[in-house]
Amino acid sequence: MAVETEGGGLSEYATRIGEPRIYLPIALAAAVLFVPFVAPGFYVHVLILTFITGTGAVGWNIIGGFGGQFSLGNAVFLGIGGYTTGILMADYGITPWVGIPIAVALAVVAAVVIGYPAFKTSGHYFALATIAVLEGMWFLSVYFSDLTGGSTGYSVTGDGGWLMLLFDSREPYFYLAYALFLGSIAVMIAIRYSRIGYYLLAIRENQDAAEAVGIDTAKYKLYGFVISAILTAVAGGLYAVYINFLYPDSMFSIDESILYALIVLIGGIGTIAGPIIGALLMVPLEEYTTAVLGGQYGALSYVGYGVVLILFIIYAPDGLVERLRFVGERIEDAAPTVSFGGDED
Repeated sequence: MAVETEGGGLSEYATRIGEPRIYLPIALAAAVLFVPFVAPGFYVHVLILTFITGTGAVGWNIIGGFGGQFSLGNAVFLGIGGYTTGILMADYGITPWVGIPIAVALAVVAAVVIGYPAFKTSGHYFALATIAVLEGMWFLSVYFSDLTGGSTGYSVTGDGGWLMLLFDSREPYFYLAYALFLGSIAVMIAIRYSRIGYYLLAIRENQDAAEAVGIDTAKYKLYGFVISAILTAVAGGLYAVYINFLYPDSMFSIDESILYALIVLIGGIGTIAGPIIGALLMVPLEEYTTAVLGGQYGALSYVGYGVVLILFIIYAPDGLVERLRFVGERIEDAAPTVSFGGDED
């Protein structure tokens, strides 16, 4: 069978791989794999949390950025993922490889229960509904303390090793979190350029016009919300096995939901690079301020968030992606295009 060499095929694919906008991100992503070998343990820890939180932000971007549906309760799915995985591990000895899919299934059910009635309405009812459900889940996790540990917390225990994803070092968690983050980015890209993505963008721009051309807006918003829930629940499951300790204020937290939105808004809402850049900025900032200020003054970090958000609203209303676009263009212009064979003009 002949290999196609014109109008596409392997030759065109090889040419695109040789473009700076393709091979530079790949090279950077590959370089990150060596971070655990050269960086101090605290920085590895911060990157693990960045990847996990970034996955939640990517999930938020699908429904909030592409679909324009401002969820303020996505931490519901983080909590479902974390508590389901942790309880199945500690109380029943079920591996996270099984527990996380169960958590994802529960998160999907929750997304449908929340989204189906909320998406029948318009305006800000969806945001209000997500906040109400989040607060309700927080209350339930405190009330059923025999199951969740209540406000005193819940320890995630089990045998060490890959079966239970419990390790003595941070390196395995780093690679698991990084793989999850890259996987979520791949899902986001696939959604963005799929029918669902185009419909979500149409709904964001003008829901009435989208309905007028035959788009079932409630259905496609629900699709986006379910995908967002899946990514966030997986992040919650990995967070549970990494931190080994869960409590309601961290898992069903309005602060975490706001952080997802803030990451995307600062990075660039509705863009591919937005949640990536936002997570790489906001999560290390959060961890640094918490480490420096400590528990007594840690709440001051929220003042810092407010200042950062105000500055970005004033000076970068479209997010860092737009502000840094010229940097990427200059790097592309300076980097050579690599040829992987084929005829050159």
